[in-house]
Amino acid sequence: MQNDIQDFLKAGNEILNSVSSAIDRNDYSTLHSDVARVVKSVSVDRKVNYSSQMRQGAQAPQQQRTVVFPFLQKNISKFLGVPQMTISGAVGAFFLLPLLGAILSGSIAGSITLGVIVAASVFFFTQGKKKFSLSKKYYQYGSVLKQAEFFNISDLAKATMGSDKSVLKDIKSMIKLGFLPRARFDNTETVCMVTDRAYEQYLGAESDRIAREQKAEEDKKAAIAAERARNAEYKNLSDKEIQILEEGKEYIVFVRQINDVIPDTEEMSNKLYRLEEIMNRIFAQVKKDPSSADELHKLMNYYLPTTKKLLNAYVELDKQPEVGENITQTKKEIDEAMDTINMAFESLLDSLFQDMAWDISSDISVMKTMMAQDGLTVEGQGITAQTGAVAQSMVGQAAAQSLEFGGQAQAQTQPK
Repeated sequence: MQNDIQDFLKAGNEILNSVSSAIDRNDYSTLHSDVARVVKSVSVDRKVNYSSQMRQGAQAPQQQRTVVFPFLQKNISKFLGVPQMTISGAVGAFFLLPLLGAILSGSIAGSITLGVIVAASVFFFTQGKKKFSLSKKYYQYGSVLKQAEFFNISDLAKATMGSDKSVLKDIKSMIKLGFLPRARFDNTETVCMVTDRAYEQYLGAESDRIAREQKAEEDKKAAIAAERARNAEYKNLSDKEIQILEEGKEYIVFVRQINDVIPDTEEMSNKLYRLEEIMNRIFAQVKKDPSSADELHKLMNYYLPTTKKLLNAYVELDKQPEVGENITQTKKEIDEAMDTINMAFESLLDSLFQDMAWDISSDISVMKTMMAQDGLTVEGQGITAQTGAVAQSMVGQAAAQSLEFGGQAQAQTQPK
């Protein structure tokens, strides 16, 4: 500004000298051009200086740019609340003595009016003091958090030597007063996010957490349902019997998996289907008649580990790129071994139904005997006819004897 004044003064002197020279010479022909030259030179210099200052002013903020912390996004006066404290304190002090006078004089109306004014002054003074205290804590918290876009309430409390409760209260008050326009809490109010980006990340994490919890809850319900079904399935079975059936289920799953991975060999696949079917029927019968569990367990311990080993070997042999005589012969032996294994389990299945067959045979024999006695069968009808003939003969003999006995008795009763 001072340089501009000096330029104008210099230009004014030059113009004055030009005018004086023209008057002295009584020649005004060049006066206009001299004045225009001086004015133009001043204007050009001012434009150059102004452009230079603008460039310097545009570069200066970049060179002196200060880092704004996310927490301190809003410029809050460090003396916030001081004017409110001053005015309300002065008003309260001004009306305090009149209030005491009204109370001493017994003026009820005056005491109420002045009391309301003093109370309001105290209230506004307290609010101003709270704002002033919050403004100091605002910059204190910002200097601690620095570049943090979110923070834990307990961590900030430890860093500022305060309690979690007081720090949480301060942050809530700052949000209410507009100090932190983008601040938000999590669901538990233990974490505060001061930027939109941090809040969006929190929402994403919260959505993932809810999805995980829902998945865990669904898995828990499924496990409970499976356990209930398992308890219903294994009702009245001992722990040992349940263990045997569970081991059998694992072998059935293994056989099914092997059947899925072996190549399209119809003969071997059919044998595995047959084995799976037989085992399912055996385990179903064991559930009905747990007394056969021990016999099944012995067979499982003997055959199933060997079966598992043979099938694994069969799969590995099929993976070989080149098929030689040894591989072909080994696969053939495993194929024949599966026939033996199926035969063994079929024999076990037959033995499980042996007692049932005996019981059914006995029931049929008893039923036939009863039906024969009732004459409901061909054999029974023959027996009934023979029995009827014997009975008729016996009745005839009895009737003849009766007639003969009756005639003798009548002859004895007639007079001679």
